Amino acid sequence: MPICWLPDGASMARQRPIDPRVAAARVVHQVAFKGRSLDPPFAAPTKVQGHPDANASTLARDARLSTELAYGSVRHYFSLRNLVDQVLDEPYAGLDSLVSSLLIVGAYQLRHTRIPSYAAVNETVAATRSLRKPWARKLVNTVLRRLSGIAIRADDEEARFDHPTWLIEAVRRDYPGSWEAILDANNSRAPQSLRVNCQHQSRQAYQATLKAAGLDAVPGMVPESLLLASPVPVHRLPCFAEGAVSVQDEGAQLAAGLLAAQPGHRLLDACAAPGGKTFHLLETRPDVEVLAIDANPERVAAMQKECRRLGFDPSFVQTGDATGLDWWDGRSFDRILLDAPCSGSGTLRRHPDIKLLKNATDLAAFQAIQRKLTATVWQTLAPGGILLYCTCSILNDENDAVLEHFLREHRDAQPVALDDVSWGTATRYGRQLVPSKGGPDGFYYALVARRKARRKARRAARTP
Repeated sequence: MPICWLPDGASMARQRPIDPRVAAARVVHQVAFKGRSLDPPFAAPTKVQGHPDANASTLARDARLSTELAYGSVRHYFSLRNLVDQVLDEPYAGLDSLVSSLLIVGAYQLRHTRIPSYAAVNETVAATRSLRKPWARKLVNTVLRRLSGIAIRADDEEARFDHPTWLIEAVRRDYPGSWEAILDANNSRAPQSLRVNCQHQSRQAYQATLKAAGLDAVPGMVPESLLLASPVPVHRLPCFAEGAVSVQDEGAQLAAGLLAAQPGHRLLDACAAPGGKTFHLLETRPDVEVLAIDANPERVAAMQKECRRLGFDPSFVQTGDATGLDWWDGRSFDRILLDAPCSGSGTLRRHPDIKLLKNATDLAAFQAIQRKLTATVWQTLAPGGILLYCTCSILNDENDAVLEHFLREHRDAQPVALDDVSWGTATRYGRQLVPSKGGPDGFYYALVARRKARRKARRAARTP
C-alpha cells in the first residue's frame, strides 16, 4: 500500500507533499517504537489541493518510493540496525528514536536499492530538517558514509536472517531441514496473484484482456488464479471496479475448492473479514447459502463494500463473534470455514511488520483463541458436515497442535485426509504450504467431518 504519512488530525489541504524519506522514517518509527502496523491508516493521497507543484505523477512517484523505503526498512530492520550500530559512536538504543528510524531508512537505500549512494546520503541528511532534527545532520551524514564495506556481525543471528530470535527458533524447530530457505523466502517480495471472477469471464479470457492492456500473466495452481509478471496498482487491472477480478494470494484461493460445497448447502464463514475466501466460494458456487460473520464492525463494513463491487447482496455479511453463539439462529451448517486468527507467520513477505510486532508469548494467546473458536463453531455443524480449519501460519502450535487438541476433545470429529492434492506438504492432520520465492504465502488447511449419530440397535424383547 502506498504511504504518505500525515500527523494525526492534519488536513491534506494544508500539507505540502512530504519527502518520501521523511514519510518512510515516520512509518518505521511508528512500527519499531510505537507498535503500529504498516497497514492502514497509512495511505497515499491522490492530490494535494492548493499546491500546483504537487501533480498526480509526482505524488504517485513519491508514494511508490516512500512505500518501498518503509516496507524495505521494516523487512530488513534487524540487519540494518546491526550495520548502523557498528558505526555509531554511541549505542543505537540511546539515540533519538526518530533519528534512529531515519538512519535505518538511509541504510536501506544504500544496501538494498539502486539509488546512487550520494543521492541516498544527501537526501537522507536533508530529511533531518523536515523531521525537525537539524542537530542530527552531521550524525546522519557520518553514519551513512561509514556504512560502506561494513558486514553484518556473524554472531548476530537476528541480523543474519532478518527475523526475531523467537521466530527463528520456532521455524527451525518445525522445519529442521528447510528453515533457512523459509526465512530467506520471508525476506523476498511476494508475487501479485489475481482471482478471476468466473461469473464475468473465464481465466483464459481475462488473461487475454490483461494482454491487451499490456499486462503479462500466467495461469496459477488454482483454476481461477493468474500470476502477474510484475505487480501493478488495482486501478490498472481491467474491469476491477466492475468486479471482474480481485487480488488474492494463491494460497488463500485453495479454500473454496477444499470446502467442496454442493448446491443448496448452508455455509458459515466464522472469521470472515476481509472476505476473499467467501467471495471466491460465491463466485464459483453461487447456488449455496452463506453466512459470513466477523467480530470487528469496521472490517464487516469493508467486506460489505467489497460485496457491492463484486455484485453480491451484502446482507449475508454480519457482525458476530464466533467465540460465542449469540449470532446463531439454531440452524446448522453443512460446511464451516474457520480461518482462525493467527500469528500470520506465513505472510511475512506482505506483512514484514509482524517480525517487530509479534513475540513468542503471542503464540499461546493465538492457540487459546483458535481452540475456543474451533470448539464453538463445531456446535453449529450438522452431522455429516465438514469444517475447514485454516490459518496463514506455518507454525505447528497454531496448526496440527490445535487439531490434535480438538480431536482429543470431540469424539464425533473425524479428520479427512487431503491425499488428492498436489500442493504443499502433508502433516498429521492437514496440509501445509510454506513461503517460497515466487510462490504463494504460507497456509495450513485441515478438514474435519462430523460423524453422524449411530442408531442404537434395538434389543429383542424377551418374555419372562
